[in-house]
Amino acid sequence: MSGFSILMFIFGICIFLAGLYIYTGHRSELLLWKGPNPKNMSLKELKKVGKATMISSLLPIVLGIIGLFFEF
Repeated sequence: MSGFSILMFIFGICIFLAGLYIYTGHRSELLLWKGPNPKNMSLKELKKVGKATMISSLLPIVLGIIGLFFEF
């Protein structure tokens, strides 16, 4: 279970970094490939998507920390 917890923590950090990248205003078509065209999105919309991505990254991070904490 320790390996899974470490991978979950790393995955959460990667999601957080992707959200931070979007939040700073970068219009990456690779990260925003689904939904509206990122070139037509305003900076306010990009910040909203970035915040939602950073908040959703908390679940894998917390699960990874809990898994590492309860490892025997």
